[in-house]
Amino acid sequence: MDDELNAVAGAKKWVNEHAAAFRNRRLKPIAEQARDIWHQLRQESNVDLVEISLEGTATRRKVVLEGAVDGKPTKALSVMSQGELHALALALFLPRATSAKSPFRFVVLDDPIQAMDPSKIDGFVQVLCQIAKTHQVIVFSHDDRLASVIRETGVDARLIEVVREKGSRVTVRDNVNPALRQLGDIFALIKDTNMPEDIKGRAAPALFRMALESAAKQTFYAKQALAGRTLTESEDKWLSAKKTSSRLALAIHGHSRADLTPWLKDERQRALRICNAGAHGDAKPVSIHDARDLEKTVLEVLALR
Repeated sequence: MDDELNAVAGAKKWVNEHAAAFRNRRLKPIAEQARDIWHQLRQESNVDLVEISLEGTATRRKVVLEGAVDGKPTKALSVMSQGELHALALALFLPRATSAKSPFRFVVLDDPIQAMDPSKIDGFVQVLCQIAKTHQVIVFSHDDRLASVIRETGVDARLIEVVREKGSRVTVRDNVNPALRQLGDIFALIKDTNMPEDIKGRAAPALFRMALESAAKQTFYAKQALAGRTLTESEDKWLSAKKTSSRLALAIHGHSRADLTPWLKDERQRALRICNAGAHGDAKPVSIHDARDLEKTVLEVLALR
């Protein structure tokens, strides 16, 4: 009996001494995937996630995150911003949520992009695209930046808008493309019989410009993403193009100084002329035919994505 007790005690001691190694061996594939996700989410951050391990026993077990800043070892959490902490939490959560051992083949995330800058949101969308190959992905967010990145990168995703109306009545509808929403505003303005024509004439150029530039931006960013360009590079090029014609040139030819003349059919030229009218101070009354010209132009620009 004593021999059996000694054998059990010896086995227990061996397990206790090697438990951490076994746990970390089991954690290794999850830790590797978490580091891969972090590398996509961190984008321009100089904080790297080097090692993820488990330490301690019983009630004193904990996760240890070893990081590096500009190549110098440090404790990861102490040097991270709020946005980086949110990105890290996602990097640690997603591998476990999508583990082959999980019985669930879907992932639901609630407002996951808090405090993230645009570059991290871009990386987050790419991570979700990879997960969506094997799982259904559902994301709730009040932040329209996520929908904007999805539209601008050409990601295959369905955008749904959930609206709570009077009496807590909830309606669900497709999230309308901003350029098309602005087109709707223009048609509503022109058809408004209570609005004086001179006010319509002053308001229309800005609305025309917003719709056309919104379409051009989505097309340009989508093309940039497909070409492997970073979001920062796309933003720099877009912001350096100050005129509507320059932004259209970016969307159509990829260069803000490209000649638009061959592309400018009659209806496109008329729409662009109204866009520029507000800046030049010679706004004139607009008609439903002008709005139709703009609609056709916007749809053609969006189709270039």
